[in-house]
Amino acid sequence: MSIRNFVKSGINIVCIVFIILNFALKYAHLSFLDGDVLFVPVIAGLVFFLFFLKREKLFSLFVQFRLFTALTLLFIVYYIFLDPLKDESLVYLVSKTLLFMMFALFMALNTDEYKRKCLKGLAILILIGLVYGSFSQTVDSETFRLSFGFMNANSAGTLAAIAFGIILQNKFFRKIIAIPAMIYLTYVVLMTGSRAALIVYVVAWFFSDLRKIPAYKYLLLLLPLLLLLPYFISYIGSMDANNSISRLMASISGKENIFRNREYAYGWGLKTFEDELMRGHGLARYGWTDPKFSNNNITSNPHNGYLGLGIMMGVVFGAIFIFILFWNCVKYAIDFFRNKREELRTYLFIVISILITAFVESYLIGINELMTSLFWCCVANIQFDYYIKSRVELHTGENSYAHVYE
Repeated sequence: MSIRNFVKSGINIVCIVFIILNFALKYAHLSFLDGDVLFVPVIAGLVFFLFFLKREKLFSLFVQFRLFTALTLLFIVYYIFLDPLKDESLVYLVSKTLLFMMFALFMALNTDEYKRKCLKGLAILILIGLVYGSFSQTVDSETFRLSFGFMNANSAGTLAAIAFGIILQNKFFRKIIAIPAMIYLTYVVLMTGSRAALIVYVVAWFFSDLRKIPAYKYLLLLLPLLLLLPYFISYIGSMDANNSISRLMASISGKENIFRNREYAYGWGLKTFEDELMRGHGLARYGWTDPKFSNNNITSNPHNGYLGLGIMMGVVFGAIFIFILFWNCVKYAIDFFRNKREELRTYLFIVISILITAFVESYLIGINELMTSLFWCCVANIQFDYYIKSRVELHTGENSYAHVYE
């Protein structure tokens, strides 16, 4: 076996184990697991990366995944010149860099067919976890919303919406399996009461095959649904369960603050951000608010990925990070719709969904958060695809990638 094939097989196992462990950390029945367990696959990934360097040029990997390179350099510059928590922040810097390298290797060494199989496996994993959770722990201990076995109802709802999008956008299953699965996932999205999951659910439809339907047919398709919608909303809204529709309608009508249960966390996060506006509190302070701003000396999560970046790195470096990320993602999205890059549809769906939900969750900056891992893994694949595309166009002017893999 060549070194390249050895690294490929090893990094595949490492990445799959990493995602499964990441998934397990969100599951209530596996609460005995600690986030430190993720260091095992991450260190194993580093070992395979060192083997990879025996025959590959490191500079080539930097060029292929230039977004990861730019963000890592940004972290390093901030760490050297501004970070007040050198020892603690070094752990975050190394961990984030290793995750970027692991996802980069996984996407660079595998074919599109294998990557699609991983999407299918992810949908199955989420579906099995939710079904099992339906018969076990089902109520969120803080909000009394259905959580389907997960520690947090929002996590269950968002994962269900992502699984729904994966099944809807790909022909992984026969209709006799796909349709009941999507109906069940829709039920989960509604009954978790997660408004963020409802947004991801809508985005999933937007990235589906319905985009190919001519506009007039699309309107005809929507007409009967719009006629039934008031009755559906009325029925769901009158249910006793704290579901997504009833919570959304309560927010729109003003009966409930849309940021209920989050307004304190946002307030503490904003004060923490303003406390070290330029310098930031350090890379080690991801998903953190200063206890001195809470009523009972509580260390909380700001529940906003963009605010979390500002708390970590300050306004200047946080803004640069967000600009680099959004600049690249906007380019990917424009090219996707302009050139109908169907092979990237589901990956871009997950990326856009998490960019949106990052306004209410700290999804962009964590190192042991499943949604964060899915986001950066999908970004890695999109980066590599666009690098290959640019190389092919440069050398041949054709839209064929075959010779690049030789």
